[in-house]
Amino acid sequence: MSDPIDKTKEKIEAISLEVVTIDGADISAMGKILNLLCDMEEDAEKIGKPVFSDLISGLKTYLEKAIMGETDDFEPFEQGIEHLSAIHRCIRNDEAYDEDISELLNVLGFKQSDSGQGEKDPQPVHPDIESDTEVESVSIEKSDSEDDGFKKSADKKEMKADIQPLDQNISEEDREILSGFVMESLESLETAEICLMDLEQDPGNLESINSIFRSFHTIKGVSGFLDLDRINMLAHHAENLLDKARCGEIVIGVAVIDIILETVDLLKKLIEGVRGGMEKNVSLDIGLDTAPLLNRIDEIQLEADQIGDKRLGEILVEKDEVTPQKLDKGLERQKQEPDKKIGQILVEDKIVESKAVVAALRDQKKTRMRHADLQIKVDTKKLDNLVDLTGELVIAQSMLRQNPAILETKDQKLLQNLGQLNQITSGLQTTAMSMRMVPVKSTFQKMVRLVRDLSKNSGKDVKLKMSGEDTEIDRNVVDELYEPMVHMIRNSVDHGIEMPEERIKAGKSKSGEIQLLAYHQGGNIIVEISDDGRGLDKERIIEKARANNLISDECKHSDTEIYNLIFQPGFSTAQKVTDVSGRGVGMDVVKKAIEKLRGKVEINSRPDRGSTFIIRLPLTLAIIEGMVVRIGKERYVIPALTILESLRPARDQYSTVEGKGEMILSRGKLIPLIRLNRIFKVECDSEHPWEGLVVVVEHDSHQMCLLLDELLGKEEIVIKSLGETLKDITGIAGGAIMGDGRVGLILDMAGLWDLVMGVEN
Repeated sequence: MSDPIDKTKEKIEAISLEVVTIDGADISAMGKILNLLCDMEEDAEKIGKPVFSDLISGLKTYLEKAIMGETDDFEPFEQGIEHLSAIHRCIRNDEAYDEDISELLNVLGFKQSDSGQGEKDPQPVHPDIESDTEVESVSIEKSDSEDDGFKKSADKKEMKADIQPLDQNISEEDREILSGFVMESLESLETAEICLMDLEQDPGNLESINSIFRSFHTIKGVSGFLDLDRINMLAHHAENLLDKARCGEIVIGVAVIDIILETVDLLKKLIEGVRGGMEKNVSLDIGLDTAPLLNRIDEIQLEADQIGDKRLGEILVEKDEVTPQKLDKGLERQKQEPDKKIGQILVEDKIVESKAVVAALRDQKKTRMRHADLQIKVDTKKLDNLVDLTGELVIAQSMLRQNPAILETKDQKLLQNLGQLNQITSGLQTTAMSMRMVPVKSTFQKMVRLVRDLSKNSGKDVKLKMSGEDTEIDRNVVDELYEPMVHMIRNSVDHGIEMPEERIKAGKSKSGEIQLLAYHQGGNIIVEISDDGRGLDKERIIEKARANNLISDECKHSDTEIYNLIFQPGFSTAQKVTDVSGRGVGMDVVKKAIEKLRGKVEINSRPDRGSTFIIRLPLTLAIIEGMVVRIGKERYVIPALTILESLRPARDQYSTVEGKGEMILSRGKLIPLIRLNRIFKVECDSEHPWEGLVVVVEHDSHQMCLLLDELLGKEEIVIKSLGETLKDITGIAGGAIMGDGRVGLILDMAGLWDLVMGVEN
């Protein structure tokens, strides 16, 4: 490719990618960028645009200072790359670039001489310039004119974007860049959405504003050099609005948060359109009209309330950096040159030094961003593979420990080495499992927007309180937890929380409250969802259950059994069907989803005081604590979470009940006896319950007695799938490789109960 314009395009894209992903003082990455800038200088001379060449030279100068450790602020460099990309687009489209970048060149250590040619500044700007220098304010605040300059070219593209097919010869490298952009942008938008919910609760939280700003800034930067104009323009406008918010020029209120949320939603659709366009090999622009939203963002910026921050000149006078008389002279000049900032004028007239202006801007804005902790992203498949291999290592180590030759050895050195191996393996397993653990915060905070939207749609005033968001849980469990929580919160808002006038009559506050709580307890994670609404109507539930033939008139049921009826498929006590709930297709989904995670749901409710749903889940889906038991020559694993007690029953504790089968009397209660040997068709040593052992287990408030021959001990079990062929066997949740290499089957209490009840029926 001989065209210098095309050559520089490739290099700008490469530099932009490096800048977006650069982390701290990455000398290798900075060296790569410097080499690309050096290569571009020769092409820039052939292109013949002085502003283009000057900016490249300025970027080189500033990057050399960064490499030498003279500055650690990359913000001016990022601004320079954005302008470089914009100038290049204008060159390609044969358009004029009217933006004044002289102040930016000055910050980069490059200034223009009287002849118009650039020269390096022998006294470069102070290296410790903060990210929020006046230069940034100039480049952002003049974005209105910048937008006008690019709207024309964007509008031209807009008319044909929807009918242009994607280049059939798009390279794999470009596809990889676009795929990375889609993934990173959707993650950034999710982060922004969560921070917006935090911001609504605390409008003055600068860290939340900065985090949201960074998300839009990244999307704007990458979409710019990828020529995704709609995305770039929308992210750019949102970034401008947020910059004014973090500089204190506008007040964060409901209107600002609403419009940023709308921007997030629209950007998601546009970015999903890019993904769909790549997959179908069609236009990456799905043609959504962004103009109305852009206009509303502009209106908010124009109409936003101003706050009384001190002006830059006032701060300089207070610091004795300039006299009031000299400041007045600078202000007079500003009236003649309104496009220039007062700080720029004072520096040009050599009234104050640039570092004094920077220090004053620091005091004025106080928005220095914190550096994020160093992290790396790992493909989840690799992570899952590491966990699986660690599980295999644990199994192999257990098999080695139980090898007869090892058990009989008297070699103390060998036994010592095996003990050390056991400690290392255990530590590796713990570390590998912790890598799968993520805070439940992301799922919790998604509920904030859900409650916000439901509250608006229902006309109710509902607040959400959260605690324990930092509680960690298996990544796969977090993913599966989202849908059940959505169903329960929708029900809490629609059925539980009363209308404001009804709450006032009941002596409650006008605002309803939903609480989310997460904590660890006994090797499990507990998630509680509670509200202060009207509570479950027990009589209404019984009436509906009888109408559906779920219970008989004669039977007496505990509160727990009555409340659990709401988990029946199709069960609903709603008087009318709404857009939110009432169709009876929610709570049965909740129960199935939680049981799929090997968890259970409990309900506590008090009339007019509210309801609490308690979800108990295992910390991980890969490993469980289980009791290994023997039936004849076979071994099974009973999840420790389900075990209530074990006993050897006396003869008089055993009885049969007509229509119920065999029963064991334990703690004054008759509990059904299940003979596992008959279910799984294996031989057992104990024909009668008093000859063997009985383990009492519980599932969904139902108790069962499992007859077995021996308890072998409690172990941490690495769960193994039985494969596609055997995965749907009722009563079996999976398999585990035991210490001697044989397979033990993990029992599924829900499946066993359904199996037994099916046999009885």
